[in-house]
Amino acid sequence: MRKARLLRSRHPRSTLRLGQISGIDIGLHWSIALITGLISLTLAATILPAAAPGQPGAFYIITSLATAALFLASIVGHELGHSVVAQRNGVGVKHITLFALGGVAVLESEPPTAGAAGRIALAGPAVSVGVGLGALALAATGEVIGLPILVTSALYWLGIINLILAVFNMLPALPLDGGRVLQAALWHRNGERHQATISAARLGRYIGWAMVGLGLWQLSSGGAGLWTAVIGWFVVSSARTEGRHAKRQQRAVRMAERSAAQREAGATGIPLIDELFTTVRPPSSGTPRGTVIDVEGRLVD
Repeated sequence: MRKARLLRSRHPRSTLRLGQISGIDIGLHWSIALITGLISLTLAATILPAAAPGQPGAFYIITSLATAALFLASIVGHELGHSVVAQRNGVGVKHITLFALGGVAVLESEPPTAGAAGRIALAGPAVSVGVGLGALALAATGEVIGLPILVTSALYWLGIINLILAVFNMLPALPLDGGRVLQAALWHRNGERHQATISAARLGRYIGWAMVGLGLWQLSSGGAGLWTAVIGWFVVSSARTEGRHAKRQQRAVRMAERSAAQREAGATGIPLIDELFTTVRPPSSGTPRGTVIDVEGRLVD
């Protein structure tokens, strides 16, 4: 299949353009600094010291920064998985942007078929699973050949977090990848893309609100549920937006279909609505006054 021509698209002003991979612009939103700092701080302060105690403090900081950078690279790989499969299915990609809650690949158009939509959605989690398993394999190999425990601990964390990312993204909630797989399945079954999007978005809102509730419960119990609540709210907002957009598109398609049907009916001589009404004509000779006559001149009882 011939690839669709890619259109250059500028990132928002709040995004730092890094360059291109496979002809796709890659950018960093300013908010990515939040997640990078949070990951680095968590690794350096708790996870790495617990896994590899007794190391110099600078080693923890350097390793945590390198691990955070590798994690961001794995997110780029996740989005490139979506993008490359989209290109192979005739859908152009405008750009990839990383932000505080992950990454997004902005496509130029909707996938042409339900099968293409499903393949594009599954490609990202497949890359995350591959990266996760690869990192775990490297960590296990590193233990055998005697790599520093700090390095193998970072690789184990990177592998596990990518597998968690893949599982989380497969939740059946738009805008997550699992929600898009559900959307594709409903589209394939019912043959109606917009209704499939509306149904997947509705489930996405329910799951998002459940995440918000879970996060608030964790906070009330003294746990760290803020991030869960924030991600849940993001899911709710995005699902609501996609659902509303799909409803507008659905109404537009139905109006266009009705308009086309009326034009076709008029062209083929089928009476239109305004031709079905009877009219009152002046009575001809021999016709009782006040008789109702239709447009063909026939008497109406």
